[in-house]
Amino acid sequence: MLCHHVLKKHVNNPEKREILIFNLFLGRLMRRLFTRLGKDVEKLPIEMNVKGYTEGNVHYLKVSKDKYYELAKHLKEKGFTRLLTVSSVDWKEKGSLEVYFVLHKLDGNVYVKVATDLSRKNPVILSLSQLWPNAAMHERETWELFGAFFKGNEILEPLFLEDWKGPPPFNKEFDWREYVKKNYNSS
Repeated sequence: MLCHHVLKKHVNNPEKREILIFNLFLGRLMRRLFTRLGKDVEKLPIEMNVKGYTEGNVHYLKVSKDKYYELAKHLKEKGFTRLLTVSSVDWKEKGSLEVYFVLHKLDGNVYVKVATDLSRKNPVILSLSQLWPNAAMHERETWELFGAFFKGNEILEPLFLEDWKGPPPFNKEFDWREYVKKNYNSS
């Protein structure tokens, strides 16, 4: 709250002030995300070089691209049998596409989110569909909307965007306002 008052006093533009406040909040959240380790994170094999933290019954993990599938397989062997989602976040400023999956373990009601960064220029990662068959549809949607390619997923074909010619619509370079103006405005 103090931060808000200081910014209000020194930043006249309310829109810029809100952006600064949000960025400060996000920065604090990200620092917490990658500096604290939970008990279960410490039990993971050391060669996986996993970073993360635990809040309540949720574990947040960040792993390198080459350990993504290996960690997923390890978690499945440890009882995380329910895959909830596979998705992505476009970090255009960093030049990366974050791909993540969320798992649930019934025994103990534990959740885990595993994320990795891919290059925006070549976003390719191994598919999780051999471990969890339902991953195929989540990956298909992520491929179509963000452009991440899941090696080994045999159903990567348009689901929603059959005649789409532009960039993946959830990537930040896609200007939806310009697209609507160009394709749907009569003027």
